Amino acid sequence: MTHSVNGDKLPKVQLIVIFIMSFYFFMYGSWTSAAYGGMISLINTALISMAIYKQRNKAINAEESVKMLVSNVFTRMFLVSFFFLVGLLLLDLNSYELILGLVFGLIGFLIDRII
Repeated sequence: MTHSVNGDKLPKVQLIVIFIMSFYFFMYGSWTSAAYGGMISLINTALISMAIYKQRNKAINAEESVKMLVSNVFTRMFLVSFFFLVGLLLLDLNSYELILGLVFGLIGFLIDRII
């Protein structure tokens, strides 16, 4: 199981925000796009958590740390873009709801990080 960035096992605020966004759109007909966007933000959070966990538990020098950081950033950006395009093009999800689910999920991640 991955560890979240702030030390807890679950990003509580992020999950609550995603649930609220999904419920809000559920009240107006469709919740799947917002939930999918939230899922993308959760994947992003898991990748960040794994990278930080790996860096903290390995004795690495500064050069390797920077390489790991750059590799992780490119991996996360590729996966976020990939899942976003899959949602838009293959699953034909609502772009507005998908973006809001993703953005509010990332805001929830930031709130979790601050708390």
